[in-house]
Amino acid sequence: MQTKQSVINSSTVIAAFGLLSMLLAVSETAHAQGTNDVPPAVFQAAGATAASIQSTVDAFRARLGDPNNLNNPGPLGLKGRREINWDGGNPNVLDTTAPVNPFLVFLNTRGSQFKTPGLGLSQAPPSGGPQGGLAVLFGNPTYGQIFKAFSLSRLFTPVGSNITEASFDIPGTNGTVPATVRGFGAVFTDVDQPDGVGVDATRASTRIQYFDRDGKLIFTSSVPASPGNGSLSFFGIVFDDARIASVVIKTGDVAPGPKDDQHHDIVMMDDFIYGEPQLLPSVR
Repeated sequence: MQTKQSVINSSTVIAAFGLLSMLLAVSETAHAQGTNDVPPAVFQAAGATAASIQSTVDAFRARLGDPNNLNNPGPLGLKGRREINWDGGNPNVLDTTAPVNPFLVFLNTRGSQFKTPGLGLSQAPPSGGPQGGLAVLFGNPTYGQIFKAFSLSRLFTPVGSNITEASFDIPGTNGTVPATVRGFGAVFTDVDQPDGVGVDATRASTRIQYFDRDGKLIFTSSVPASPGNGSLSFFGIVFDDARIASVVIKTGDVAPGPKDDQHHDIVMMDDFIYGEPQLLPSVR
């Protein structure tokens, strides 16, 4: 079993490791674009259980600040955050949702929308429920055993692709007022490879890319791995100002469907946590 946790910014590195110690240096795993800006704080962790990443997720939440603004309309202050755990507010909800594209369930309430180059995006438990979960959605019974939710009970996944694109709007405007956020982080399950140290993020199995309002890439990183079925990983960054307009997430090295083995790394997503959406400067 392996547990890794780190919080990295321009002046401080805080790291705590389990059985195997390994420093995930920001110069090796993440790359900020441009040299004139203060780099963001980087939060990353991976391990076999939810406890392995919980403290890092909590530190990320603290950096974004309170409160969790839930479904409250904006615009609100820079401090604060929004969270999506895909569970319909009830861990007993086990429905598998049909793939939709774009995914607009949280557009008006939490100011985020998602799309994929594939068929669509779905919420599903690993298995069970009325529709059978991921195991039935992708026709692969092994998916019921190899994936694990961080917050019970459903996960989030593209169908027909391994790419998810996120963008932001002011909550309460139904997507009519574009916004930026100061940070974005996500939980992943079953990131098996690569481990992340010395890896070119553009070739990593699982990665996150962050873009500004002009579509310029401002940060990219691989997501830390923890070998073994049902492992959990977290990666997120926080800037001092709201400059993130969109995020592109690559989950695994192939679209879900094939068996997760030494040839394919199949990855699902859980909680999304991001800063309170802010008006673009020209709109203020």
